[in-house]
Amino acid sequence: MHTTTTSPEALRAAMVERIRKAGHARRSEVERVLLDTPRHEFVPDADLAVAYDPWQAVVTHRFDDGRSLSCASAPWLVAAMLDQLDVQPGNRILEIGAGTGYNACLLAQLTGRADLVTTIDIDPDVTAKASGALAATGYGDVHVITGDGGLGYPDHAPYDRMIATVSPWDIPASWWQQLAPGARLVAPLRFPVKSAC
Repeated sequence: MHTTTTSPEALRAAMVERIRKAGHARRSEVERVLLDTPRHEFVPDADLAVAYDPWQAVVTHRFDDGRSLSCASAPWLVAAMLDQLDVQPGNRILEIGAGTGYNACLLAQLTGRADLVTTIDIDPDVTAKASGALAATGYGDVHVITGDGGLGYPDHAPYDRMIATVSPWDIPASWWQQLAPGARLVAPLRFPVKSAC
């Protein structure tokens, strides 16, 4: 029996190549951070092939009825949203929905300082795991907050960039109020027929 193993680095490179061919990760900075970041360390319960599947979200928490509560968004979607967010060095960033910490890690690299990134989630289990994964990968300076993301996080405002990795029905007034002049906000607005994860 012949077994082949593919390294995380090779899987990551293949993932980024497929994302690029699909028209995402157009910004070289986004391509670079996707290549440099060990996504599998943020989804340790997933197979390597699943962790690096460009089209697949990885569900990390579920409601009791089986619906997904939290997930690591599919890499193509992460890349598309980061392209649109257009993070510049030194930007102060708020992420709504901490997920696994993976996106916050990418944001920290894009802005150049982990302490400029705040990620917030209402679920303490989610924030605990995100915080642990960020610390383990060298990005422990990201501010991981347990709280209602619908209220934003005024303590670190104003933000140059804001990204919602959850699917809101609308943009809350508090988010607008916490944006700096000329800021950019990216959010996947949700319609009643489909869930984000």
